[in-house]
Amino acid sequence: MAVLSRQSRSISSKWPRMMLVVLAAFIILTPFFNYFVMTKTTMTSTGRRQSTEVDENFLMMRNAELEARVKKMEALIQAQTTSSYNDKYAPPLPSSEGSGNNIIAIDSPKSSSSPLLTKAMSINSYWWPSAQSGGSLLGKIYKKQNPPDCSSLSTRYFVWLSKPSSEKDSRGLTAWAHAGSSHLLHALTDGDDLTHGSRILVNDDKLWPMAKGCREGPETRECYFEPLSRCTMADADAMHSSNATVLAAVKDDYDRKLRTLYSTRQLWFRVTEKKFSWTLLPGTDKDHNSIFMIASALAYYFRPKPWLRDEIDKRIRNSIPTDLNPERTVGVPIRRSDKCLGHNITGSARGELDCPAIAYYLEGVKKFVEFDPLIENVIVTSEDKSACDEFLEMMKEELPTLRVVLNVGDVQQGTGSGSKLESYVEGSANANVVASALTSMHLHLRARYFVITSKSTWTSTISVMARVYGFASDVFVIDIKEGVLIRLCYMHGQDVRPKGCPVGKTVLFAAGT
Repeated sequence: MAVLSRQSRSISSKWPRMMLVVLAAFIILTPFFNYFVMTKTTMTSTGRRQSTEVDENFLMMRNAELEARVKKMEALIQAQTTSSYNDKYAPPLPSSEGSGNNIIAIDSPKSSSSPLLTKAMSINSYWWPSAQSGGSLLGKIYKKQNPPDCSSLSTRYFVWLSKPSSEKDSRGLTAWAHAGSSHLLHALTDGDDLTHGSRILVNDDKLWPMAKGCREGPETRECYFEPLSRCTMADADAMHSSNATVLAAVKDDYDRKLRTLYSTRQLWFRVTEKKFSWTLLPGTDKDHNSIFMIASALAYYFRPKPWLRDEIDKRIRNSIPTDLNPERTVGVPIRRSDKCLGHNITGSARGELDCPAIAYYLEGVKKFVEFDPLIENVIVTSEDKSACDEFLEMMKEELPTLRVVLNVGDVQQGTGSGSKLESYVEGSANANVVASALTSMHLHLRARYFVITSKSTWTSTISVMARVYGFASDVFVIDIKEGVLIRLCYMHGQDVRPKGCPVGKTVLFAAGT
């Protein structure tokens, strides 16, 4: 036993040395083995053996082939799996097994994936044009609004002031947006006079009625939307300082040498005539299409905060079928309730429209179906539940083969006014109403044909945004008002639309919601 024990200890002590020897032999012999493998031996015609090195050209060709395959795989992965918005917005893709989503880049500044591919894969999920990486007019607005040095004396400001009783301001989402985008164009063009350059639009921090009770931020516009600028009122000159002035009326002229300009506290705003002047593009506004500038300004205004993007994304996924084809879809955003003359909704804006009968919306859809028999879907939304229900019953009876797409979970608060949203639907908070309304706008971007009334900034905004940022290849609009089916407007290309279509200051800058 003692002999065995000594032998065991001897083997144990030699084991590490044996492992080192084996490892050293492996390291030394491996290059020779590789050389042997990489060498081929051929027989000559006389039977003599000769050794030749591996054909270097052959190896280079194989390497190039492998490199090409790797690059192709990287491109595919990048196009389908690049993350954005912290990898949270993942448009559903077709899957043979019926499960699993790929991540598509939506708003990543460093993404090299095709924006068109990104958008096409987002029909059933959140998508909005990127101000930071999208380029074009929207990207230029973003750059102008976010200078490197907000405190520089050369950085000039236009401060958007709230109405004196801001808590009673009854404007709806798109009425606010048109005010904001109009002030933005005023700032960019400095009121159609660029002698001293553009200004940066900032807004005050007064209460925003629709943000009352905000849990995600201040009770201002920034509860829901990204700030208009990284600069703030603190960077501008004080209202009554020597380097600032306040407009008494929207059309008043002012000293453009002053660094800071304050808006009036009135409802209205200056209408910019030279919308493209600040871009320094050659030509005048007659050489460009103003609808693209208007849509870009609205898109910049409507950039939602991350929490609101989450809400809109969730609601879109619950509402839009994965097989929806925007080319074969009609959008019917019905605007009624407080928009109609003679309403008795407390706290809402006064009515502005002799609202057309719901039957006229149905007639508009029929006109489109007659025009394009390939139509399959109708997206129907309204803040007025009774109007929506009435239209749906008509659809069941007269167009039963068309698939109806609704905003699932729509609050339908019964008003478009913003001062008392929380009081119209029991248990519904302002945030829920705003998320629901914006979801309706996003849903309609998935349509090609629209039945609207251009006397509403809500429905005309939808048709304009669909024209520039929608998912269909082109957009057609039927405008109904005062109970009459007015015209078919083809909104594509330059300004070739029939007179009276919902484009231009007469319609887009109308009052109301």
